[in-house]
Amino acid sequence: MPTGAQVRDAGLAPPAADALLARIAGRSRAVVTLDAQAAAEALFGDAMPANLLLVGAAYQAGVLPVSAAAIEWAVELNGVAVAANTAAFRWGRVAVADPAAFAAAVPSAAVRDPEPCGLDLGELAGETRRLVDVRAAGLVAYQSARTARRYVADVQAVWRAERALGEDTRFSEAVARGLHRLTAYKDEYEVARLLTDPVFEARLAAEVPGGTRMRYRLHPPVLKALGRRRKIALGPWMRPVLRTLAKGKVVRGTPLDPFGRTEVRRLERALRDEYRARVLRLAGTLTPGTYDTAVAAAEAAELVRGYEDVKLAGVVRYRARLAELGLGEGRLRPERSTPRARPRDS
Repeated sequence: MPTGAQVRDAGLAPPAADALLARIAGRSRAVVTLDAQAAAEALFGDAMPANLLLVGAAYQAGVLPVSAAAIEWAVELNGVAVAANTAAFRWGRVAVADPAAFAAAVPSAAVRDPEPCGLDLGELAGETRRLVDVRAAGLVAYQSARTARRYVADVQAVWRAERALGEDTRFSEAVARGLHRLTAYKDEYEVARLLTDPVFEARLAAEVPGGTRMRYRLHPPVLKALGRRRKIALGPWMRPVLRTLAKGKVVRGTPLDPFGRTEVRRLERALRDEYRARVLRLAGTLTPGTYDTAVAAAEAAELVRGYEDVKLAGVVRYRARLAELGLGEGRLRPERSTPRARPRDS
């Protein structure tokens, strides 16, 4: 891909895995399938070696015209997580050579339990409960337990309205995904938190032991507004600054938020509030005849993704989709950044 290339259509969904595999199987003599990410997490507690698992499987299937010794030599020469990557390559070979042994070694690869959020999820069950459990835990880290509790309560309200109709859970599942997406928008505080997360830093240290030339490659909106089109590289001295910035999440969305006054940040908060109001309103009037429309409206949030210009283009698609569903409410306007006596819940 050329340097500087961007994804222009963030709303383009990948094909369903089952359908894609069926098409490949119809045009191939043999197909080897492997959930490499789940297997890597089961074997190593980390998804990073997944690529070498796939390389091992491809080699054992006879589609790589190089020797196993050459591949392992390349891993050693690269010098990054040599032991883990070598082991992953060998486990990938086992997946093809002895599928039964591989399945016995990673029986829970596809069903690893997420960390529970620790909140009362009440009557939620099935896939909706799983989605909320994972995302509520993320919201605690993203902002606060208060934000997570409000998210849970909103999905519970949708769940109860949905249960009054029957067993279908598509609406509550879509709301669990969409409301989280629009609530946990990635701003300056969240980028700083993720870059200084102890788990991330530990994994990085394991991948590059003894590394001393770490750089943070960032593209602050302020610099972009000034015309800089590329990311800048900042050295390890930036870590204390990022850790301090991560703690600034407590002022996110309040009058004290220095980043929250930009048009994009105000729009992100307006999108969240408008989406929440819409799905709760749809839940309040839910009938068998309106159910599919409610599901489609909740799923429309998936169109809002990416950063800055990509996100703004997604918002246009989001509004267009709502208009198609007969739910358009005119042009969404960012909230007014007026002082408040009490900080808003972000």
